[in-house]
Amino acid sequence: MARNARTIDYTEDYYRGFAGIYFRKILNTIIKLGNLKNEKGVILDFGCGVGHFKKLLKKNNIINYDIEPELTEIDDYKKLKPEKIILSGVLEHLYLEEIKKLLDEFILMNKNTELLVYLPTENRVSKIAMRLAGQKNAHDDHVSKYRDINKILEEKFSLKKQKYIFARMAQISYYAKK
Repeated sequence: MARNARTIDYTEDYYRGFAGIYFRKILNTIIKLGNLKNEKGVILDFGCGVGHFKKLLKKNNIINYDIEPELTEIDDYKKLKPEKIILSGVLEHLYLEEIKKLLDEFILMNKNTELLVYLPTENRVSKIAMRLAGQKNAHDDHVSKYRDINKILEEKFSLKKQKYIFARMAQISYYAKK
């Protein structure tokens, strides 16, 4: 799935300094939008990275899954029946056909699952901020654009809520099954 592991270390914690302010706002917006503090069912953090949601919420019902084996808690995420799935900075790393397949897998796991999705918009402001934060390679492995990803999401899920933060640099969406 990861397209450019030569320039990006997915096991590194990028939530520091200026970038940390941005990413913490994204985390907190996802938590609030999805009411994750009160969620009792299983939450799958798909593409969890270093596991910020589990650390921040300190909840045992969050299951971390990542392509990096040392970051994942479960061998086969498809065996779960999650109430909610977090996709924070994940889908832009996949080709559109891979996204369609992944969403179909999620529906098979639980036909009523809800998605919380963060997508970078990659607008001019975000490109300037990325450089100022010292993250000049941050988008190197993005292969799909947020508008195309949104079209696919809306084919399979209904948009419940959507929020943009930081001058529309980040789009955070809450989807339910149609």
